[in-house]
Amino acid sequence: MKASRILMPLIATGLAVTMAACGGPSSAPSATSGGTVAGSPAASSGWDINETPHDQLTGGEFIGSISYPIATWNTFSVDGNDNELVFLESPINPAYYDYKGDGTPVLNTDYLSSVKDEVTDGHLVVTMELNPKAVWNDGKVIGADDWIATWKAMNGTNKKFHPASSDGWDQITDIKAGASQQEVIMTFKSTYPDWTIIVASGPLRAEGAATPDAFNNGWKDYVDSYFTGPFKVTNWDKTSGTVTMEPNDKWWGAKPPLTKLTWKQIKSDGLAAAFANQEVDYYDIGADADGYAQAKGAQNSVVRVAAGPNYRQFTFNSKSPILSDQNVRQAIVMGIDRTVIAQSDLAGLPGDKVPLNNNLYVANQPGYVDQAKVTGIDYNPEKAGQMLDAAGWTMNTSTGYREKDGTQLDVTYAQLTGVSASENEGLQAQKSLKGIGVNLKIKSVDISKDWPGVLTSHAFDIIAFSWIGTPYPLANIGQIYGGSGTGKDFKPSDSNFAQLEIPAVQELKPKIDTEMDPAKRAEMGNQAAQAIWEAVHTLPLYQRPMLVGVRAKLANIGALGMARIPKWENVGFTK
Repeated sequence: MKASRILMPLIATGLAVTMAACGGPSSAPSATSGGTVAGSPAASSGWDINETPHDQLTGGEFIGSISYPIATWNTFSVDGNDNELVFLESPINPAYYDYKGDGTPVLNTDYLSSVKDEVTDGHLVVTMELNPKAVWNDGKVIGADDWIATWKAMNGTNKKFHPASSDGWDQITDIKAGASQQEVIMTFKSTYPDWTIIVASGPLRAEGAATPDAFNNGWKDYVDSYFTGPFKVTNWDKTSGTVTMEPNDKWWGAKPPLTKLTWKQIKSDGLAAAFANQEVDYYDIGADADGYAQAKGAQNSVVRVAAGPNYRQFTFNSKSPILSDQNVRQAIVMGIDRTVIAQSDLAGLPGDKVPLNNNLYVANQPGYVDQAKVTGIDYNPEKAGQMLDAAGWTMNTSTGYREKDGTQLDVTYAQLTGVSASENEGLQAQKSLKGIGVNLKIKSVDISKDWPGVLTSHAFDIIAFSWIGTPYPLANIGQIYGGSGTGKDFKPSDSNFAQLEIPAVQELKPKIDTEMDPAKRAEMGNQAAQAIWEAVHTLPLYQRPMLVGVRAKLANIGALGMARIPKWENVGFTK
């Protein structure tokens, strides 16, 4: 079960539809409703997928969907870096590692017979022994040449290639064949503990990455020899957008039970009705309470529930005159009732509605530590008032707001108009903060004109949007929380929208990036997480539940948590 490669910002209408497209109620499910409540075994394992052994499955047709026409089949490219496309292509693309629901990678021996990582003279060397049975759809064995071509397209050295991200690929200094094409030797600049993020999705077919034109433009049509997996595309109707897949006669692994996969082009706002009408078998509900109600009431269906990788958060602009004071930022955190926000945003949906208390890890990931508890920086209006008093902000009893040197404690919240979560979160925070004398002024932002401009131009004091996590919580700390230089010379990274320098993060980042001992790295990771929490760079609100409607008898697919993608040769119907 593959997962996304990078951490991406998203905004959502009801948390369901991303702008940039980077993206149960009972413990005894019935035929028409169900899923798994948080705290149950499935939720604690990170997914709710009706796990069933392969030999207990039977076949049939699976009907999925995509909401737009396919413009490219290259998911490694910037134009193809889309969760819906990755999901649709997962039955026909390699997966060198699968993932458990909590994000733990698992070697997929259908593609990778074995792998060895060792550090030599300060350089990580990963040696992969490829399964010689693994072939592309034209019968050509997958080999080192495919890996070499993919690396050259992805590593950023040739700017004519347009990859979705060069992260990790740019840390590799060499890829070569060993004793044969089925032995691939990958050498890194230094140590690189998250190397499986590179290996996991396998390579592209060499011919599809050989030149910038081939990589950028050569995937506009479906080229069968560029793919491999338990299924293959047998028809692509460009007029209707429908894609049909059937079992691949070149597949060497376990025979998939399903006899056909059909992907219909359906706009996202029509999916709830399509699922309720039995037109599709899989519906990613997001945080749509109405969609959840329709899916829950659908016949022969079940809503599967897990902790998803997405989480809502407030980003604080540290260059704002008032928010430049860390004590004020901490006081604002203590003045915001995040439980109320979670309960309000997620009203009508199943699962625990509780705050998320770590900036780097979501709650179901190994390594998660409750930083609000560790630091004491959590909802506490009385302490918030004391901190503001100490910072010189005194209450004006006639206005009900605090002042300092004749200036009222006004903080501007950039509300993304039409994004229900953003609108609601602003109103809830405004009510909370009034209780401690902070005037949260709401400024409307037209997302059709000003997103992501409002974010990149830092035209806000506080703004709310979602981050989407990955199985690699420590891979991109510098992307969001770091930068280069120190003090007056500090330059925040492009995604450090808070523009905040956190010295402990700057010190820990290079160590985290290279520490190969998982226990030591996790310890440093939570040292960084504590520093981020204390600095109030961003304030996580809550982790969004993953809600997926599927047919009740479908197995090994549903709310996949960090896995994100099913292992299609194991998907089928229970007998």
